[in-house]
Amino acid sequence: MESRKLKKDEISKLFPIRNLSDSKKQHLLDNYQTIEAPANTVIFSQGSNDTRQIYLLEGEVRLTSNKTNHRIIKGGALESRFPMGNSSPRKDTAVAITPVSFFVIEKSELNKLNDDKAPVSSSVNVQFEEQESENSLAYNQLYFEVSQEIQNNRLEIPSIPDTAIKVRKAISDHNISSDKIARITQVDPAITAQLIKVANSPLFRGREKIESLPPAITRLGLKAIGNLITSFTMRMVFNAKTKDVKQHISQLWLHSRDVAGICAVMAKKLKGFDPDKALLAGLVHDIGAIPVLTHADKHPNLMNNASEAMQAVAKLTPTIGSMVLKKWNFTEDFQSVALHAEDWQRETDQPGDYTDLIIVAQLLSYENTNNKDQYPMADTVPAYQRLVALLKDPADSIRVTENARDELIDVQQLFN
Repeated sequence: MESRKLKKDEISKLFPIRNLSDSKKQHLLDNYQTIEAPANTVIFSQGSNDTRQIYLLEGEVRLTSNKTNHRIIKGGALESRFPMGNSSPRKDTAVAITPVSFFVIEKSELNKLNDDKAPVSSSVNVQFEEQESENSLAYNQLYFEVSQEIQNNRLEIPSIPDTAIKVRKAISDHNISSDKIARITQVDPAITAQLIKVANSPLFRGREKIESLPPAITRLGLKAIGNLITSFTMRMVFNAKTKDVKQHISQLWLHSRDVAGICAVMAKKLKGFDPDKALLAGLVHDIGAIPVLTHADKHPNLMNNASEAMQAVAKLTPTIGSMVLKKWNFTEDFQSVALHAEDWQRETDQPGDYTDLIIVAQLLSYENTNNKDQYPMADTVPAYQRLVALLKDPADSIRVTENARDELIDVQQLFN
């Protein structure tokens, strides 16, 4: 089999390698190469006692556990960021469908890299940096268990609420009428009341006050109705049973609600943005934390070290968030929001987008909190400048936490 040098951007996406120090990543680049194999190569066989960690970098591989159960992993996809079939003995047989490129490292060697105190065997004398944390994140049980659930396609992903599914499906029919949408929606009196309330809110207010659902739908438009109903049902996803997890999910909901309100009010000031879509983007930008916290909710011992557990949640949230939104059939711009919501210095040659909106909204939400010193000021990040360039009124400001506080409170109260 042929080989080539590993690329830094390849290993920097892999779990748990992405969490290693730069010097440890360099150790891998200096001492390991990829393996290139043709189509039909058997990479590993079911039942083999194989302790290698195998990451697919390029190409496609079929994992088969029996005659009827198989799945395909594609290099570059989210699932390929984790080792293939990571169990011993192997539960699957992995066969290359196309020519493939993969990276292999012994599990014991990877464990040494993850363990700050253990020596790493190497033909090159490399001095490794000390991790700030006493325990490496890679040894966090919650992190590893959820990573394994993802790899084995068993992670419990929340379902989008039924009312939102029905309305979104109905709206996809271009011939649907407002009356039919009203009939579907009126089954839920709480959502009906919220839609009438938002139709009379500063975001969409017209000359006359609306008091029933059909004119509210007409004012808001079908596209906005789909986003708004999804937004109003989203609170149902943020739930837990155990005290510790319930507290974290409650904090997550309040943060998402506040960011959503800031996004919606900002969007009204910008060219090319819809307040309803901005509102929904704000509510789902951290949705990836829900499956991780749900897993912890079922295994309360995983929250014994809450600080370390929340580090794991933070690391897993972007990738899982994108997976959740993809499963829910949200568009790619929503998936990008989940992946890059905390990429504060995100650079792009494209105009401002919803990801920029989320980045700036989060930073604005932190500015009056005790944690503000942990984050850059909103007006210092590239996303801020891209959004300012899209202001409908160049003399206006997107600092809505200062110049539109009443409107902001009105929007956030829609979710109280």
